[in-house]
Amino acid sequence: GIRIASLSELGPGGSWSTCALGCNSDPPQDVAHVQFRSRIAFKLVWVPNENYDTFVLVDDDGKLLATGKPSDGPGALPSRREREMNFRIVQGSKYAVVAENMAKNSKKP
Repeated sequence: GIRIASLSELGPGGSWSTCALGCNSDPPQDVAHVQFRSRIAFKLVWVPNENYDTFVLVDDDGKLLATGKPSDGPGALPSRREREMNFRIVQGSKYAVVAENMAKNSKKP
């Protein structure tokens, strides 16, 4: 992930950043893209379904890499508020599209 998403023209190695603030801009204005001038290997986004209990991993283009639920059950989830805030940070961006579509599809009868 990090090696594939790293920009070789910026030198050897990779970077790791967890700050997502600003990632909902186009182009993204988060720490990874602005300060480190890098792409992201993946972004975890909580799906805005009824319980915010499912997540998606998307790449720097917003394409789906994986989906999941914590294997330790509901007790292992971060607080609901944290999951909702995680989604709000990416809402309206390419990173939110897959999660939004999953939420819409989960509401269909």
